[in-house]
Amino acid sequence: MSYIDRIIKSFTVNSAAKILSIVLAIFLFAFHNLNMLKTKIFASELQIEGLSELVIASAIPESVSVKLRGDSDAIASVSASDIIAYIDLSEYYEKGTYRVPIQIIKGGATLDIEPLEITVEPFDIKLQLDKTVSKNVRILPNIIGAPAPGYGLISGSVTPDQATIEGPSSLMDSIAFIETEPLDISGRYSDFSLLLALVRPGQFFTILSGLTVEYSAKISEADIEKEFTGIHVSAANLNGNFTAKIVPESGSVKLRGNYDSVERFVPNSDTLFVDCSGIATEGSYNLPVNVKLAPPLTETYYGPESVTVTIERR
Repeated sequence: MSYIDRIIKSFTVNSAAKILSIVLAIFLFAFHNLNMLKTKIFASELQIEGLSELVIASAIPESVSVKLRGDSDAIASVSASDIIAYIDLSEYYEKGTYRVPIQIIKGGATLDIEPLEITVEPFDIKLQLDKTVSKNVRILPNIIGAPAPGYGLISGSVTPDQATIEGPSSLMDSIAFIETEPLDISGRYSDFSLLLALVRPGQFFTILSGLTVEYSAKISEADIEKEFTGIHVSAANLNGNFTAKIVPESGSVKLRGNYDSVERFVPNSDTLFVDCSGIATEGSYNLPVNVKLAPPLTETYYGPESVTVTIERR
């Protein structure tokens, strides 16, 4: 038997067992290599390509989850910037609702890694495409806080008072105005003017006109109201031969005026009074109550409106 015959015979004897051994060895080798692969997951910004005349009119994720599977040392050097995740909208020409697949482009460190598995989650996204329209809307200042005590915001205006916005036609009817950035007027006590940035009314809209407006405000002392109680009702112009007993003997008054005048007010003996100048004999009288105030204070309410006055000789 020649040398070649002996080699052939060695392969054919118990061939089934030998084939099984080879298959098992290949499987074990592949399984070992598979176990050596590691996984890396990171978020990748979702880019939008091919959008022309239509606009997106529904919420979509800003990023997607990208999973890499490969040699642990190799994928360790991969960063989020090496994978581009995007949706291509260049083939969509009519408004409607679509489910668009998310695609990826390998770059950077991923180009030299083999084997490398790349999966993205979610696989696709559902979005709504709509035609874009524009319109003019009012601009309203977003005022927060209050002026200094005793002062009020008399008036405020923005220039210009309208802006042009662009967005999906299906959502445009819901936008009647746009606001400025918040402006805190806490503690202010004088007129002022400044520039304020405009705030987009939503992620699907764009402001086509200027992005800032001038806001002018007038602030001055404001009238306030405050009630004072327990004020003694006095008998004015009473004949010196008589004494007067008043029931009820005290009342209240609500004052209106600028902050300083109201806060500094102190009731005196004739703030609330009854006029006894016409009384010449003893007895009980029902007399109207009068209020005496110094400008610029005025009363908005006082009580009681009348009292019972009992007159007796001394």
